[in-house]
Amino acid sequence: MRGYWVATVAAIALLSPATALAGSCEDKAAFAARVQPDIDKAFALMKAQDKPGFTALLPVLQKHYATLPAAMPAAERCGAEVRVYDEHQYLAYDAAKKAGKAIDGFPAGSNFVLTNLHYAELAYAVGWIQYEMQDFAGAKASYAKGLAISPNQHDLTKEYVATLLSLSAYGEMPPFVDRFLASDKDLAGAERANLIAAKGIALVAQNDMAGATNAANQAKALDANNEYAELVRKLVAQRQTKPN
Repeated sequence: MRGYWVATVAAIALLSPATALAGSCEDKAAFAARVQPDIDKAFALMKAQDKPGFTALLPVLQKHYATLPAAMPAAERCGAEVRVYDEHQYLAYDAAKKAGKAIDGFPAGSNFVLTNLHYAELAYAVGWIQYEMQDFAGAKASYAKGLAISPNQHDLTKEYVATLLSLSAYGEMPPFVDRFLASDKDLAGAERANLIAAKGIALVAQNDMAGATNAANQAKALDANNEYAELVRKLVAQRQTKPN
């Protein structure tokens, strides 16, 4: 959650939050409406495992994706509502509203509306198709751009870790997983355990058996039957019993 405005700036902003230009609101809404049919089509093709279909659609998705900003747009007033474009940010706005607190220059009584621009879904679709085409480097870049825009997006996070694993980018996995888990409090249970276990696999590859064992134990504590944690333990045991 962003910090509150302070001093005179805060006082002015609370009285009259800046109204975004109509063009800004309309442009975002137009983009979301324009890209949604292609995203829906992509996910249908992906679910059907229609490789010729989603491969042919990839350039269309990439053309949309090339226009995305480097970061999620800030919340803005659009007529009678305040559009919030990030799901995690919206939770903070909604909590502030329920607590009767102003946030980022908008009074608590504002009509906060979560508006999906489809940035994360677009990143997911592009990266997923690239991965299926075994363009792992391309998938990594696509997921990374998506995560720069939506850093707490769970599906992108899981796919990014899987891509790092496919690239044998073991050195990148533990710090990435640690950063994500330190900032995200929503992912829980087996899904959180899976990420920790993936970190453990990377640590085995780096010959850090103590770290890998610790990761396996953490994953098991969250999900007693986690198969990836069991895999980490087996890999550790194999390494430890392997003759020099």
